[in-house]
Amino acid sequence: MKGSTMLKKMPPKVGKLINLQTLNKYFLSKGNGSQKKELKNLLNLRGELSISGLENILDLRDARYVNLKEGRNIEDLIMVWSEKFGNSRNERTKIEVLKCLQPHQSLKKLDIRFYGGSKFPNWIGDTSFSKMVYLDLINCKNCTSLPALGGLPFLKNLVIEGMNEVKLIGDEFYGETANPFRALKHLRFEKMPQWKDWLIPKLSHEETQALFSCLCELIIIKCPKLINLSHELPSLVTLHVQECQELEISIPRLPLLIKLIVVGLLKSWVVDVPSLNQLYIWKISSLSCLWERLARSLIAIEDLGIAECDELACLRKPGFELKTLVVCDIHGSKGVMGLYPWKSRGCLAIFNTGK
Repeated sequence: MKGSTMLKKMPPKVGKLINLQTLNKYFLSKGNGSQKKELKNLLNLRGELSISGLENILDLRDARYVNLKEGRNIEDLIMVWSEKFGNSRNERTKIEVLKCLQPHQSLKKLDIRFYGGSKFPNWIGDTSFSKMVYLDLINCKNCTSLPALGGLPFLKNLVIEGMNEVKLIGDEFYGETANPFRALKHLRFEKMPQWKDWLIPKLSHEETQALFSCLCELIIIKCPKLINLSHELPSLVTLHVQECQELEISIPRLPLLIKLIVVGLLKSWVVDVPSLNQLYIWKISSLSCLWERLARSLIAIEDLGIAECDELACLRKPGFELKTLVVCDIHGSKGVMGLYPWKSRGCLAIFNTGK
């Protein structure tokens, strides 16, 4: 059923196909109790399974019928509630339903969307899910805190998006393990309008230094109240920050950073990273003279992109050779002045500048 995005009802008696191995989508219709019971018979399903219509599970008995715990061959599970499913049900029931939907511990990828509870059950992030590599928590808009995910030993990719009520990320996020997020490589936070503080857990000095020791990519988008990045990220290669108006970035603690993308106004940012190779800047209206704003130790820059920085008036030669320079959509009152002859080993493009 790949591509069947408009699916609203399952074919009758699917549950009798007890030897069925591939069924990538299952929709739970409203009021169809027998359909919920049918899913528990499909114990041989393997690979990817997306279950939508979970808002139609009205009580714990229906949730137990789904019986995901026996699906030992399901590796990729997507759980979807209706986007309109909000405060229409008892809070305790929402949490208990998701608790009953616990999958088998062999799961490698989990994606939860539009869950309406204020917190997650304990099985999400439990260390027994030792094979989990990918985890997405998307638009769980009523949740006030994140689950303890630091103990997932092989988690490599984590996406947290649309968590409207989360204000603080602290100890609860890391869990009680001595080396949280030891395998995590890619971390993305997006659309968290109330998130203000990201705290370092209470660990020993050695444990703090080992925190996020494998993280190579960090993306933070549309988190307008986030204040700072206080973590040391020794393996970070790519940092992408977008529309985080209160964020203060100071980057001497990122010794391996190669690529930096900054989009939109930041409260402050200090870049002093000799390893930085690629720098892309968009929509920073307060940027007037590039090399006065940035530290002079950016000696490894090869690729530089600047767009929609309307106050940029000075783009002097930095004293080293660039591989790629792209400057576009600069509409300041004076245009780009002080543009010295640039040496470029590859692409040199400056267009749509000035009035």
